[in-house]
Amino acid sequence: MMGFRARSVWLGGVILLVVMLISLPGLAETETEAAAEGEVVSIESAGLLPIPDYSGDIWTRSHLTGDWGEVRSHLASKGVQAEIRWNQTVQSVVDGGRNEDTDYGGSLNYDLTLDLMRMGVLPGALIRFRAESRYGDSINSATGSILPANLDGLFPLTSPIDDDFLPITVTSLNYTQFLSEHIGVTVGKFDTLDGDPNEFAGGRGVSQFLNSNFIFNPSLALIVPYSTLGFGIIILPNHHLTVTSLMINTSDASESTGFGDIGDGATWSTEAQLQYRLGNLPGGANLGFAYAFDNDFTQLNGRFTFVPGEGISISSQDDTWAVYGSLWQYLFTESDTEGLINLGNGEPDHQGIGIFARIGIADNDTNPAGFSTSFGLGGRGII
Repeated sequence: MMGFRARSVWLGGVILLVVMLISLPGLAETETEAAAEGEVVSIESAGLLPIPDYSGDIWTRSHLTGDWGEVRSHLASKGVQAEIRWNQTVQSVVDGGRNEDTDYGGSLNYDLTLDLMRMGVLPGALIRFRAESRYGDSINSATGSILPANLDGLFPLTSPIDDDFLPITVTSLNYTQFLSEHIGVTVGKFDTLDGDPNEFAGGRGVSQFLNSNFIFNPSLALIVPYSTLGFGIIILPNHHLTVTSLMINTSDASESTGFGDIGDGATWSTEAQLQYRLGNLPGGANLGFAYAFDNDFTQLNGRFTFVPGEGISISSQDDTWAVYGSLWQYLFTESDTEGLINLGNGEPDHQGIGIFARIGIADNDTNPAGFSTSFGLGGRGII
C-alpha cells in the first residue's frame, strides 16, 4: 500500500505535467498578442535567463577564462550557458577531534543550462544539467563532529560516506516549463543544495563557508536528500516572491538515476522566497516546510522489541516533518543598487556587509537535529 501511494503521487505529477504542456500553445499566443499590443511581459521573447557579463580583465571579471573572444556571450545569446567550477581545499584538525590530521581534496562541477526560449525551440522552457567529480580526502572523518566541517568534501553522497574518489556523476537534470509569467512546472532530477538560499551563508561550500551549518539547514537533512527525482510547481506572484512546491523521493540518488527509489518513500517540500528593500538596502527571507511519508524512520526514543524468529527490532514510524526559515539583510553597501540579487550563482552581487540567520525545527522522535540555528555577520566583495 505504501509503494502504491508513492507511485500514485508520481503518476499524478506526470499527468499534471502532460496536461500543462498541452496548454503550452496558449502561452505562445499570449506572448505574441502582448508583443503586438506593446505590452511588457515577464517572460521575455528573447529568453528566460539574462546573459552573464563575461567581460573585464583577469582581476575584475566574474569568470576566470573570460569571454573567449566574445564566443561565450554569443553562445549565451543563443541560449547556451556552460561552465566548469574547480575547487581545492587544504584543511587541518589542529587540536582535539578524533585525529589531528591535514587533508587535501577537490571537486569539479560541470554546469550546462539550455534556454530553449532563446534558442527559439519552445517558449518558456529551460533545461538544467549538473555533473560532479570529487577527489582527495577531507577532514570530515577526523573532526569528531556530527555535522561535516567540509561540505564540499561530503557531497555528492557516496557509499562509503566521504569516499575519496568519485569520477563523475549526474546530480541534476531537470526540465522547467513556464506556462505564463506567474506559473511554471518542473520535473526531473534535482540538486537541492541551492534551496534555502542566503546572500551571506550559502555558496555550496565553494564560495563562502565550508561548514555545513552555514550552508543549509541540518533539520532538513533526514528527509530532503542532496540529489533526487521529483516534480513540482513554481508560482511567481510578483518579481519579489517565489513559491516552489516539490514532491521528491526521500532517498538520495547521487550515484544512481533515482528511478529505483520511486515507491520507497516521498517528501513534499514547499518554500517561499522573498526579496525586499529596507530603505535602499537589499534583504531577503525564506520560509518552508517538508513532510515525508511512506518511509521507515527509526524512533530515536523508541523501545527495543523482541520479535520471535526475527530478534530485536527498534520502533519506527512512517512519517516525519521539519519547518525552517532564514533571513539576510545588508547593513551597508559601497554604492546604491537596484534589482534582485542572484543568490544561486556564488558570485558577489554587491560590495557590502550584512547579517544572516537560520533556524530549523524538526520532529524530535525521528530527527537527530530536532533544532538547529546559526547566525552571524558576513561580507561580500569587500576586497
